[in-house]
Amino acid sequence: MTADVISCDVLVIGAGPTGLMASYLLRRCGVDVRVIDKRAEPSAESRAGVMSSRSVELFASLGLADRVFAHGVPNSDFDIFVGGKRAGGFHFDHAHADDTPYRFITMIPQAGTEAVLIEALTDAGLVVDRSVEAKSFRDDGDAVVVEAAGADGSPLTFRARYLLGADGAHSLVRHQLGLSFEGAKYPQAFLLGDVQVDWDLPEKRFRVFLNGDRLGLYVPFQGQGAARVMTTDLDPQPTQDQAWSHLDLADLQAGFAEAAVRPVRLHDPVWLTRFSSQHRVVDRYRVGRVFVAGDAAHIHSPAGGQGMNTGLQDAANLAWKLAAVLKGDAGDALLDSYEAERLPVAHHVLELSDRMFDISASQTGWRAKLRDALAPLVIGPASQLDRVQTLAFRALSQIDVGYAEPGAARDGKAGPQAGERAPDAPLRRGRDLFDLIAGYGFTALALSRKRLDAETADRLAAGLDAMPGVTPRIAARLDMPAHPRVERVERAELFAAYGLHADDAQALLLVRPDGFVAWRGDGLDTTACQAALHQLLHAA
Repeated sequence: MTADVISCDVLVIGAGPTGLMASYLLRRCGVDVRVIDKRAEPSAESRAGVMSSRSVELFASLGLADRVFAHGVPNSDFDIFVGGKRAGGFHFDHAHADDTPYRFITMIPQAGTEAVLIEALTDAGLVVDRSVEAKSFRDDGDAVVVEAAGADGSPLTFRARYLLGADGAHSLVRHQLGLSFEGAKYPQAFLLGDVQVDWDLPEKRFRVFLNGDRLGLYVPFQGQGAARVMTTDLDPQPTQDQAWSHLDLADLQAGFAEAAVRPVRLHDPVWLTRFSSQHRVVDRYRVGRVFVAGDAAHIHSPAGGQGMNTGLQDAANLAWKLAAVLKGDAGDALLDSYEAERLPVAHHVLELSDRMFDISASQTGWRAKLRDALAPLVIGPASQLDRVQTLAFRALSQIDVGYAEPGAARDGKAGPQAGERAPDAPLRRGRDLFDLIAGYGFTALALSRKRLDAETADRLAAGLDAMPGVTPRIAARLDMPAHPRVERVERAELFAAYGLHADDAQALLLVRPDGFVAWRGDGLDTTACQAALHQLLHAA
């Protein structure tokens, strides 16, 4: 090995939210990871402006929730205006979603999300290698060799056991792998800016405006700072697919005022652009030692703010699997489950964002007029229904995304099963289940509605301790004042959330680092749990 070759376990190309999250998670897992980006500075633009509840859960599990809320604003409501008049909207306080502590969407500019992750990476001792552009790579079977260029054009060579392409919609990694990227460009183009807004509407609330061919979007960011303003471009400039190009503030102001049907003054712009969008997804997430994630694997319409959040969850799914294989704790077949689990999610999210886009933005001419005529008759009554609020929130929040086999029978079983997200629930005042499974590691979670005595608790703890690399947790009712290994449960909601309805009900769950249930068994059989972990990591 020559001295000018830079070696690491994993090389991540791209320091957007997906690449940064993957790098941070790998670093937490003790992996020798490097991340390169051709940009000289972090993003000052805010192409993604919404963080879903599922993504906030991920940041919270890493101890980063406070940093997110230092940059972003929780928003439980958004209003829909048709022809300048409020027709209804969504109020997520009315949604049935006790399984998450974050019953809102968080308005946070992409620059803010990246800042949180860059700070966390720095704390972990990792700095992004900037002004480094990957030019080509080859998988030689034992490693991936990446040829790159530094800021001065000098050649750089990286040798990594695995390569992750998180390098965006124009991904070099995807192109060189020859992956299919099926989909199409949307016919609509948009004007977008992060600006100060003066108008007659009170409060900083998420707002959607429908007015014929014009769609308008108002996304409030932190405090009195700039808000995201977007509107349909009815006179689009020639652009390439997914291109971003120059925009004058006057054009954005005129278009947005027409959508909102009211006087609007936009000023002090932070960022202005015209852009077009696409909906595309790859056919594969893995080729040998090379993976793709985020916009390199899937791009969506802006509707619903799903793109960045899907990429963050790609990273959360892959990082622990790479770490387990690199440490010798798992076989290579585990890495195939990344594509098997995340590719169907990408298709689902694309279909969801397509439907939202079709309803809100793709209607023109008489169809747009018909939509505007019917929308107040539908949106107003629907807004009064808690079921509608619940469906809307759960669709946007990504908390119902899971990896259970399609059509898998639950056999009457209640509570989360293998492949489903482990839900939050209170144990007692100031203590929730998410507190027990935080940290991005495997958790063996023993739950007992049946009261445990000291001998049973000791025996259970010893069985859980015998599982290497797994954090043992016991949450139970006790027949004694306290036990040092048992989290006291005072709230029956925990048992209800996990399907333990009988007074003697017990369950043992193996929870993955990304918060999904890997295995569940009735009773407290630690030997079966350990066998399930071995099967997960080493199944061919």
